[in-house]
Amino acid sequence: MPSAVTKAFNVLRLLRRSQNAVSVSEVARSVRIAPSTAHAILGELQAQGAVTQDADKRYRLGPATYYLGAAFARSAPISRGIWNELTEVARELSVTAAIAVPWENHHLILNVHQHGDGELEVAFGGRVPIDAGSWGKAYFAWSDIDPGASTPFTSRSVTDPAEYRAQVERTRERGYATDCEEFTLGVGAVAAGVTGERGFEGIASLMAPISHMDELGFDVVGRRLAGVASRASFALGDLRRMKVVGVE
Repeated sequence: MPSAVTKAFNVLRLLRRSQNAVSVSEVARSVRIAPSTAHAILGELQAQGAVTQDADKRYRLGPATYYLGAAFARSAPISRGIWNELTEVARELSVTAAIAVPWENHHLILNVHQHGDGELEVAFGGRVPIDAGSWGKAYFAWSDIDPGASTPFTSRSVTDPAEYRAQVERTRERGYATDCEEFTLGVGAVAAGVTGERGFEGIASLMAPISHMDELGFDVVGRRLAGVASRASFALGDLRRMKVVGVE
């Protein structure tokens, strides 16, 4: 039987997925708990600021969830190791920057520096499949996990296992992975793994509409990212990355 904590987190996950506020009866039905239990859980969560109630007595996530989540994102080693320099490069190149950590077979996006033209929308707090595009290649290259078969996301996705493993190995050798519309049509990206003394910490990525990325040059952007990721990894305690700290 689920514990009270499990039930409370199931309610929070439901509210996380819901675009609109939900009623007690909707919570009870979706989470499969009694209405009285749903009402009690929502009351406790409201008292802690984790949910709020509107005038129609419907519930949505409250500010405490952001307060706690923001603290997690801010304290993650990848955030303090790479974010400032990564956003400087993103501003210089007019591209979007993002950092993410692995969670539940996905990349959990901790922060996004959005390119100002609004053409490319990336939501912080969102999740991307673990094997998606350049993020997947970088994850497998630096986490030392066997990639296996990759998932097709677009017609340009690499699905042949041998070719995918070869691209993962190339990513490890040159310090960055490329994604030419392999995860999202119309988007080009480069990604690199950030490591530390504990091992793999997460993914750093630079993205742009494919036309802009072609104009900049995938390899040019990739080498810039590789240098930033290497310096951050070395600063976080991975002395193996020292030999490529000077990559630009």
